[in-house]
Amino acid sequence: MVRAVIAGLLAVLVVGPPVGADDTVTPGPGAYNVNGAEQAPGSAAPGGVTDTGESALPSGEYHVAQMCSGTVCMSGIQCADGSYPNFEWIEDETGRVLWSNQFCPAIGDRPTITPPMVADAFQRIPLPASPLIIQPPGGKTLVNFETNFYTEQRPLDRTVRLLGQRIELRISVASYTWHFDDGAVLRTSKPGAPYPHLQITHNYLQKGGYRPSLDTTYVADYRVNGGAWHTVPGSVTIEGDAKSLRAIEARPVLVG
Repeated sequence: MVRAVIAGLLAVLVVGPPVGADDTVTPGPGAYNVNGAEQAPGSAAPGGVTDTGESALPSGEYHVAQMCSGTVCMSGIQCADGSYPNFEWIEDETGRVLWSNQFCPAIGDRPTITPPMVADAFQRIPLPASPLIIQPPGGKTLVNFETNFYTEQRPLDRTVRLLGQRIELRISVASYTWHFDDGAVLRTSKPGAPYPHLQITHNYLQKGGYRPSLDTTYVADYRVNGGAWHTVPGSVTIEGDAKSLRAIEARPVLVG
């Protein structure tokens, strides 16, 4: 039964680099069970193998792997912070499992996540361009007419993993840059609004074709493993695609 349980665990693991076969392996500090409590010597390991204490651990080839490999994860087994625990075991020269244990690494043993690391990850996250909406619709406006521009804001929370840790990003828009393609550029913190609440307007003084566009500058706050929120250094600007717009002159038409 014990070997069947261990075989099932090993089937979904990625084996890490082994310690030499001549080494005597002990759990060492930072061995925790899936509930976050310290694994006491003499207690039964989750895999069904009894740990009889450090002095009694066998000599052999040591292996350790996280209990989540790509998209293959063991459901229902997580550490207190939401990450997946590690599974460690010792094999003899024939591959027979002599000892096994399941543990959550101590938080103090994790690599430190620095603001520059998060800033680099923030630069790599695919962020959307803001849709540029123009009124009047249909790709035409009038010369010397208040053409209305606006966009639609969307919530942008992201969760990524960095060095095996959970990073939550709370992303927001710092500014919009409106390019009207006639030499005029406007930067605002507002996304504008649809008619009749005109906030971002522009008058084209000459008839002809134009290619207005909208750039969006994002900033973010982050937290590591559910801790305190911090500001991500820097910002990310996403350039939007240009839209076709033709400014025409109105002609008086006699009706009646």
